[in-house]
Amino acid sequence: MDSLVINAATYWLPESIPEVMSLVNDARTGGEIICVRGSAHSFPLIGDLEKGSSHGRKYKYVMLSKLNAVAITGTMVTVQAGCNLGPDPWDPTGISSLEKSLLYKLDQQGLSIPDLGGITHQTVGGFLSTGSSGGSCTYSFEDALMAVDIVTCGKSGAAVTTFRRPADNNPDDPFFGVGIASLGLFGIIVSATFQCHKKFFIAGQEATTTEDGCEIALFTNDGTKPSLQKFLEETQYTRLIWWPQQHVNKMVVWKAWQATESDAKKWAYPNDPNPDAQPLKQYQEVPWIDDSPTPANLGAHFLFSAMGRWPTWLINAMGDNIKSQTLINLVDVSFYPLIFPAVLDIFVKLDGPDGPQRFCDVWYTGLPMDNQMSDKLMPVWFTELWISIDQTQQVMAALKKFYDDKPENAGKFSCEIYGTKSNMFWLSPSYGTDVVRIDVFWYADSSGDPREYYQKFWELLAPYKFRPHWGKYLPAPDSQQGVSYLQGNYPKWQAWKNLRDELDPYQLFVNDYWRAQLDIAVLK
Repeated sequence: MDSLVINAATYWLPESIPEVMSLVNDARTGGEIICVRGSAHSFPLIGDLEKGSSHGRKYKYVMLSKLNAVAITGTMVTVQAGCNLGPDPWDPTGISSLEKSLLYKLDQQGLSIPDLGGITHQTVGGFLSTGSSGGSCTYSFEDALMAVDIVTCGKSGAAVTTFRRPADNNPDDPFFGVGIASLGLFGIIVSATFQCHKKFFIAGQEATTTEDGCEIALFTNDGTKPSLQKFLEETQYTRLIWWPQQHVNKMVVWKAWQATESDAKKWAYPNDPNPDAQPLKQYQEVPWIDDSPTPANLGAHFLFSAMGRWPTWLINAMGDNIKSQTLINLVDVSFYPLIFPAVLDIFVKLDGPDGPQRFCDVWYTGLPMDNQMSDKLMPVWFTELWISIDQTQQVMAALKKFYDDKPENAGKFSCEIYGTKSNMFWLSPSYGTDVVRIDVFWYADSSGDPREYYQKFWELLAPYKFRPHWGKYLPAPDSQQGVSYLQGNYPKWQAWKNLRDELDPYQLFVNDYWRAQLDIAVLK
């Protein structure tokens, strides 16, 4: 079996399900713990695990990149867990490509999945395991999932266990414990089956305005504009990017809806007498230069890194002396009133006389609007807090007051707002309710600890019973927003843990990270 060294960790690359079972059996015999890596989009988790275990049991690292087969029968697709949703440009194995990706293959067969996340380089297994989702209260990636196949390990050794969606959607069925947000703690997901929809196109627009000029009543509901809750509930696909800093106060509203190709082009080319003859018009998240978003990514990275590392890089260059301190004081006084707004005007321009940007695209390249932003060239970390949608206006009002009362709380980057449809998967953050998602961003190439910044938001939004995205930064397990707090926000928490114990009696899949985050007792 081939292997690959990544960040000093040796990853096994099984080519078949029997080879996966062999790795699991070897781990049981050797007293090891299995750690499966997807696209590494869950940055805090991957970084911690590749350092190795601190509790005596060695980690056995696995990547499923060679398990990427896709089988389509009618409107049903069964895909192996190592297949990427879309191409992963940073795949260390070099296997991922557009032609091998699930979404491309579905599109070629006239099929689709009704909702996608903002990016699509994740593996199928990783996307399912972390409970990821798209920005829609109308459509759901989770609703399309019909079955998962997992390699578990009991007294008889490794075996493939299939969990199928029950015909009556019984919410107590184990399928809802395993299918979404399993966190890799039941076993190794090796394949999944989805019910596909007919291929579609999207039409949409992105408007960049001030907070006051936004089409939505963001913080109050006085009846003159639709409330944010109503907007999230009634818009097929949407996301908002909020720049809440004083002297900036901008809101970027991206929204889209399903359409035929002809209707989508008519929307995108409103003044063209023959829009059907035009090509699809791709959304541009940043200004494109030479038909590419890369130059803007590089420019933004330079500027946000300079701001994020300030004043550390200046002191390193000039030394900690009177001259450098004078310059630091001068910049600090003018940063938020002058410098930061000027930087934002380069990348986040208010709409001009032509109005919002209009676009039209095919489903699998249009819905993941953040694919243009490189994880490497524009590294952004975040904590993502999911809150029942009926508290949307209270949450937005609390955030607005939080930023206005203490301007430094706004930081040096943006906040993202999504809606997500409810589902019945036990540890999904949208279990039982539509949610509003608050994503607090931190530019990765910055000085300081993002957890200290996030802690302010965890404390602020704790009264609204947030559930965090499992693949992003989580509160410390022993904090007030840690294990006890989270346990109280998931009605099926104990049922999930009981099922986990049943399927993994030897704790072959419990790494140090999840043991702490979920308070899983050490096996005796």
